[in-house]
Amino acid sequence: MILNALSNQFVVQFPPDFFYPKIKERWDPIVQRLKLPYMSMVDFMNSAIQSINFPTIELRNVEQQQSQFRIQYRPGKELEPIYEKNLTVNFKLSEGFITYWIIFEQIEAFLEYEESLPFWPPMYISFLDHHGFELVVFEFEKIIPRNMSQFTISHATTAADFNTFSLGLRYNRFNIKNRLLKKTF
Repeated sequence: MILNALSNQFVVQFPPDFFYPKIKERWDPIVQRLKLPYMSMVDFMNSAIQSINFPTIELRNVEQQQSQFRIQYRPGKELEPIYEKNLTVNFKLSEGFITYWIIFEQIEAFLEYEESLPFWPPMYISFLDHHGFELVVFEFEKIIPRNMSQFTISHATTAADFNTFSLGLRYNRFNIKNRLLKKTF
């Protein structure tokens, strides 16, 4: 029997060096004060990720006339140069909107006029089988932020809702790793 894909069989991981040191220094004590089962602010942010919109693959085939017929051919480039490299990461809004403000400050630090790296460190998505074993790891490299969604606050809202916000990212390169066979595509 072949099992269906489960949309929740993935793990997103920001590596420990993903957030700037000054962001970690500022927010680690606040996350620790919440008495949650997370070792660091990075663990807290990894747990707040709700979903990721993976990009579309759209092949722009080349078309050519052959007598009265229009014939289509494969494009002249390999997959990576034509692959849409935009991601949308959806985060849960946590108590005090902490997740939002951590990302806000990360973007603010990225845009400061100082000598720094032009990209954020890589992030990873691991795709799991139904036993929880990692099958494929998608590594996003040379990441830059594109946008961050709005959210609404209101004194009229008193019920506890599950709210999210999204972060748009652009990555410039990617690697696909097959961990079971220890082979990189």
